[in-house]
Amino acid sequence: MKRILAIVFAGASLVAAAQPEITDLEVSQNSSRMVTISFSLSANAIVTMDITTNGVSIGAENYQTLRDPYSTKDTFPANKAVKAGKHTWVWRPSKEWPGHHFHNSEFKVLVQAWSFDSPPDYMVIDSSVRSNAMFYAKVEDIPGGIKTADPEDADAVAALKEDPYRTTKLVMRKIPAAGVKWRMGSPEDEPDRQEHETPHYVTLTNDYYVAIYPTTFTQVKKFCYSGEATSFYPKHNTKYTAIRGTTYSWPADGYLTEGFMATMRTRTGLRFDLLTEAEWEYACRAGTQGRWNHDGDSPDEVAWTDYQGKAKSHTVGLKRPNNWGLYDMHGLVNEWVLDQWGAYPTESVVAPVGPTPTTETIYRVVRGGPKAVNTGSENNKDYTKSPLISTRSAFRTSLEQESRTDGNSNGYGFRFSCPASLPEWMRD
Repeated sequence: MKRILAIVFAGASLVAAAQPEITDLEVSQNSSRMVTISFSLSANAIVTMDITTNGVSIGAENYQTLRDPYSTKDTFPANKAVKAGKHTWVWRPSKEWPGHHFHNSEFKVLVQAWSFDSPPDYMVIDSSVRSNAMFYAKVEDIPGGIKTADPEDADAVAALKEDPYRTTKLVMRKIPAAGVKWRMGSPEDEPDRQEHETPHYVTLTNDYYVAIYPTTFTQVKKFCYSGEATSFYPKHNTKYTAIRGTTYSWPADGYLTEGFMATMRTRTGLRFDLLTEAEWEYACRAGTQGRWNHDGDSPDEVAWTDYQGKAKSHTVGLKRPNNWGLYDMHGLVNEWVLDQWGAYPTESVVAPVGPTPTTETIYRVVRGGPKAVNTGSENNKDYTKSPLISTRSAFRTSLEQESRTDGNSNGYGFRFSCPASLPEWMRD
């Protein structure tokens, strides 16, 4: 074979433990333009790949014909868990990129190995494939890309109805939280702050994945019911117990036998669950400390509120995302989190999970809604219905866990989350 491709290799080294390594990387192309990529992997790992020309990725959608010729499975071999040993992959650019020609230094293949305890920043779950997860080093590597549209362009918004990442797939972003100490709650001088937002320091112990969008109606149908739906609006009529079931004790244990999260655990083998309240606020803020996660003077740039129209009737992902690429953390729909309602501590805490639920009526925390709720419960009876109050990063309120709405047309939804340390079955 004639060598015509330049080679680049980068290995992950994010934790002190021994890391998987890629060696003997070879790339070549024959006269029919078929590209052969071979390498050795030192240990079972996540392996990601990208192809660039003139320093720019050609886009993962342009090398989906990549295959392992020695495998009995006709599936894309990269961006997933790969076993240790020698590997050979082939790619036929003439089939999906006809007319493109490359010369030596213009064409590079980048292969990277990732520990299961420090996986790539993005994970994509496909509802049509059980026990499967695809991983990407950066958002630009995700096939087809993450799409948005001008909310005023009805045709562009309507086109998103076919977007797989709002319908049949989940895009999960890894949140770099392990060992980070940060201030939760709001300072006393924050405009519109509420009495239950006591500032205190929190240290989270682990990184975690969280969905970049609130869960849509179609995603619930596809992942949890295997049904048909074509709505990219957020699921906004959901009881806490529909998400997690009733036969569990939290935080005493996290065992689930029913509800959307139990279904996702069975489908994927990953430990899906709601975010804790601390995880939610940390993910929402994405390193910011202001009222909203863009540090602006108004939530309008990042949030749909009920004062801009019916918030829950907008498609997900039209407003500006935060620094970690999460959309609609402010406004659009209220989101359930794991914790039972309770007062914040004043001292520094590590990985808080809220108070232990009692046998009495349980009020669960909700975050990020389009306007303040008014259920008449003691913890939120004085809140006014202002998006300047309710869409803030620190705003918190609660609802009885069997409720679908608060009686004021405020709907309740959720985001999928799971640990970023991947399970044993994926490592074997």
